[in-house]
Amino acid sequence: MTSASAQATAPADGQLDGAVVEAMLAVTGQARANVISDGRSFQVNVSREDAKAGWSTGTAVITAPDREGSYPDGWVFVAQRDKGRWSVGLDGTDEFGRLAQIAPEGVLSAQEREVFAAAGRMGRFPAKPQADGDVGITATASYTTELRLPFAIGQSWRLTGGPHGTSRSAIDLAGGDGRVLAAGNGNVYVMCSSRRGWLRVYHPNGYTSDYYHLYNNIAPANGTGVAEGAFLGNIGNDVSCGGLSTGPHVHWSILKGNTKVPWHLRSAGKWVFFNGVNEYEGYALHGSTRVNVGGYVYNYGKLMQNQGLIDTFGGGNLNRRSGPGTNYAIVGTVPDGATVNLVCWRSGGTSHTGRYGATSVWDKLSDGTWVSDAFVYSGMVLVGPSC
Repeated sequence: MTSASAQATAPADGQLDGAVVEAMLAVTGQARANVISDGRSFQVNVSREDAKAGWSTGTAVITAPDREGSYPDGWVFVAQRDKGRWSVGLDGTDEFGRLAQIAPEGVLSAQEREVFAAAGRMGRFPAKPQADGDVGITATASYTTELRLPFAIGQSWRLTGGPHGTSRSAIDLAGGDGRVLAAGNGNVYVMCSSRRGWLRVYHPNGYTSDYYHLYNNIAPANGTGVAEGAFLGNIGNDVSCGGLSTGPHVHWSILKGNTKVPWHLRSAGKWVFFNGVNEYEGYALHGSTRVNVGGYVYNYGKLMQNQGLIDTFGGGNLNRRSGPGTNYAIVGTVPDGATVNLVCWRSGGTSHTGRYGATSVWDKLSDGTWVSDAFVYSGMVLVGPSC
């Protein structure tokens, strides 16, 4: 591993660190002098190389200044040396996609290539197509992340910080048994040169999740596959890549493609998160149950793309009907906060007003009954075909 802020020990001709730093500056649009004057530094952490063939991969980080509200930026990189010159691609760029397609298996595995492509982090590299007959929408359209909360299902942890950070892409969580777990399947990377504090998991559904401030974290070879629920580390205060932490917690953030995306209106653990007026404020909803910052969120597990959460916009039960409208018979009810499987939808039924506005769309459930879409959270999109 090398750090461009210290003596470089880059492979081969020693120019790799500088080339990776230049790639980081190009992607962020920052000047080197401005980064340094802000109290930030560069880390180039080589994890695999084929010196004979002239290939290298690892993580590239711009650290955060040591102050509250500052967070590091990081990427996985692939680099090729040709005629003494390094070409570097950071994930999410076209150059990364080009290099990733031709990199030796020992530098970037087929599984890594696939997960980067699915996450939209390989520039123009084509993502694996959905199989014929797949029903529903993809994560590129939906705010349903298909992630659980990053701790054990059935536990309740305290929401110590609402959406904050770049694009308000992070929330802070603490409590329970303190064991931070992978929110979904994917490939894990240790981002900091210290091999402590910050893990990133690239998920095959297109999302990427970051776990910062970890204590006693795992440190496997970068690109190692991890299963949903795998132990990643304990909540802590580690700031190996900069920033500030007070009180053990996990700073949990998400990216879509190569962009940090807001938690606002996105779901995880069957909670929908909302921004507050200011950073670190906000709240979470499970159906109509609201938890403000300082309260506890229960991990119900992941909400899938073909599912919805019942939100009756006030509590109580929602009527299930035999058809798409109030002129059809009531055949049962479903409680606020319940998870339902969605088959298709129809427009033109009786209009209702829910938390997100008025609609005449009705959703058909897997049991053949219908409910008003006004009372179903499904990632802010309609699920399935029109029926």
